[in-house]
Amino acid sequence: MEDEQIARTLDHLRSGEAERAWAEFLDSYSPLILQIVRLFEHDIDLIEDCFLYVCEQLCRNRFRRLSRFHPDGRASFQTWLRAVVRHLCLDWRRREYGRKQPFESISRLPTFYRDVFRCIYAQGLSLDETVSVLRRHYPDITGAQVLDGHERLLGELNPRQLWLLRVRANEQGRRDFPPAESDDALLEQIADVRPDPESLASVSEQGANLARALARLESSERLLIKLRYEQGLTLGQIAKMVGLPDAQTADRRIRTILERLRKEICARRGKPASTSV
Repeated sequence: MEDEQIARTLDHLRSGEAERAWAEFLDSYSPLILQIVRLFEHDIDLIEDCFLYVCEQLCRNRFRRLSRFHPDGRASFQTWLRAVVRHLCLDWRRREYGRKQPFESISRLPTFYRDVFRCIYAQGLSLDETVSVLRRHYPDITGAQVLDGHERLLGELNPRQLWLLRVRANEQGRRDFPPAESDDALLEQIADVRPDPESLASVSEQGANLARALARLESSERLLIKLRYEQGLTLGQIAKMVGLPDAQTADRRIRTILERLRKEICARRGKPASTSV
């Protein structure tokens, strides 16, 4: 049944209904694509960039990659798509590998501090290794100077940046991450936003109403909402992905959809339409 449906979608992608077929495809399969992307990237900014790259490649040259799928083949479409997305994620990583720039707060520092950052945080070198490497450019450098440089870096990095650096270190298999604030201390800075028990029933009802309203949207409308609020893409990225002229057009489309959702949900709750969703 799924292969019959995707066969029809592929036919439509090659026809004058390509824009609508692409919107339906993303509505159905963007969660699967995002799931694969998250196996390769964990930083939210990198997830968005990789996801956008995958989608751009899938629709490139009039959806040539997607047209290679054969419904009568041995693999199901989801299995085939997973393999294609994995290859695209690897391509994206190869393109981006080594291009990560220091945080803006670090980029503004003098060269010496950027070199210390590169050694300690990007390459995971120990204090002694950092001193040894930096002596090629700073012959008289001492361990105390490197420690002073590290202290300066800690003063420039905020808790979220330190957390991102720790995640990257763990991904690379490094456990000797430089000492910083403890994870518990970082967690204490994050406010507990969980609803109190008395609010759970209201939240659950509101969520159910929203799900029913979303299900009644056109697939192209539902896609815009998913890309913006589930996958966190920017308006510019959304416009580029779905073929809209610009970010302003995407913003207007999304605002119109949200207003319809707001009116429908408020009508169900018996409240004025001005009440937020």
